[in-house]
Amino acid sequence: MIGPVANSVCIIAGSILGALCGPVLSEEFRKKFMNVFSCITLGIGVTMLSKGDSLPPVVLSLLFGTALGEAIRLESGVMKAAFKAAGLFRRKKKDKPVKETLSDTVFRDQFAVATVLFCVSGLGIIGSMREGLTGECSLLLIKGVLDLFTAMLIAASIGSVVGVLALPQFCIQSALLFGATVLMPYTTPTMFADFSACGGIIMLGAGLRQMGLVQGPLISMLPGLFFVMPLSALWKQFM
Repeated sequence: MIGPVANSVCIIAGSILGALCGPVLSEEFRKKFMNVFSCITLGIGVTMLSKGDSLPPVVLSLLFGTALGEAIRLESGVMKAAFKAAGLFRRKKKDKPVKETLSDTVFRDQFAVATVLFCVSGLGIIGSMREGLTGECSLLLIKGVLDLFTAMLIAASIGSVVGVLALPQFCIQSALLFGATVLMPYTTPTMFADFSACGGIIMLGAGLRQMGLVQGPLISMLPGLFFVMPLSALWKQFM
């Protein structure tokens, strides 16, 4: 449990530091570094995608997952909760009326990207499973360092509300950690490779959205991760 705890603490610390340093950091500085993180996200996505075994089950899983996510309005629900949480964290001035200086679009995009980066990154998923199987948490510690700076930059733009993502991330990583010994015996290298490829495409979408190039439904795509392993197993069996 060292990895999930350390990773979550880094997100909370980064969100607080970013919110405090936000007035000091110029918009140009934040934009340049967010573009660097976008490039890193794209690089991680390409790396994960290159590990895939069969593209058809990955494509089908993303299509089915996105259709399900849109049907239940997953992204809309998450964002409504995020906006409510944001109202508790955004700074208020005592002598002046409160004004919303952050557009809904900017907040929605940054929060969606942060959700993917923190909660469903390949490094976090693989690191959680590795710690569950071997007790070795180095991958999650590395992810924690990366998330610390990512949270600082995102929080400098949208506020410390990004720190609430530490809770779902901790829950996801803990579930993967405890479930690793149960799931891994039934997971073939092919299934895990296609799972990585599916996550890689979502990471590519995150990088493009973070750059403002593509407004993909990132959060609605996440259910695809639950479809990819069963579809990969079926594809391998019948094809």
